[in-house]
Amino acid sequence: MKTRNLLLLFLSLHLSLLAQEDISDEAIRIPMINLNAAFHIPGGDLDNRFGNSALFGVGFQLKNKNNIYWGFDGAGLTGSTIVEDNIINIISADSIDIIDLNGNTASVRFWERGAHAQFVLGKIFPVLAPNKNSGLFVQAGLGYMYHKIRIEDIGNQSPQLNSDLLKGYDRLSMGISTSEFIGYRYFSNSQKINFFIGIEFIQAFTQDVRQYDYNAQTAYQDKRLDFLSGLKFGWTFPLYKKSDNKYYYY
Repeated sequence: MKTRNLLLLFLSLHLSLLAQEDISDEAIRIPMINLNAAFHIPGGDLDNRFGNSALFGVGFQLKNKNNIYWGFDGAGLTGSTIVEDNIINIISADSIDIIDLNGNTASVRFWERGAHAQFVLGKIFPVLAPNKNSGLFVQAGLGYMYHKIRIEDIGNQSPQLNSDLLKGYDRLSMGISTSEFIGYRYFSNSQKINFFIGIEFIQAFTQDVRQYDYNAQTAYQDKRLDFLSGLKFGWTFPLYKKSDNKYYYY
């Protein structure tokens, strides 16, 4: 019975300490889920293939009491501007149109698609902040990126663009990436408004992975250096235990 009482006392003390943790008073441990969006300008080899793009993602991070955090981010890459103009010239009648099964001009659209996943490590500096958990931050990431040209045949009436043949035209590229992120993170004292915003830079060391380029009629041997840079912002859902401002005495 005494052992049980001691365990209950220990648990009560532990819970009371958690309850007394207040984000407005001290730097605390915060697990968090982030929903984010980024809008980038391409650079390097990517600038020769795509225009501006966006990344929409989700991540999980854990911040300790020293304001150091680490975690994982994953995002989908999308864009609507394709710079390359010789994607399917070899199967188009006049370098512009494709004739479908019915002898009509097929409606074909091109999009940028891809994804980026990374492990991140960062540090928050409580500058211009409402509490010790907020402020300016720097972050570095190591991950993996892929991108390709999505070729969409509206109506699926063109056998020249079936799912297998598309692999010879989509320029699928992938490889290791690094990133840097500088910005500002805000945790409100009320725990209701939590966000971050800043400038992100991504460098991806990619390579075309398809074995053969149907349009050029050559094997791919293209090692690439792809850059993305732009504005990133997100909304944070902290998972810390809310304070009830109660104190317990035994």
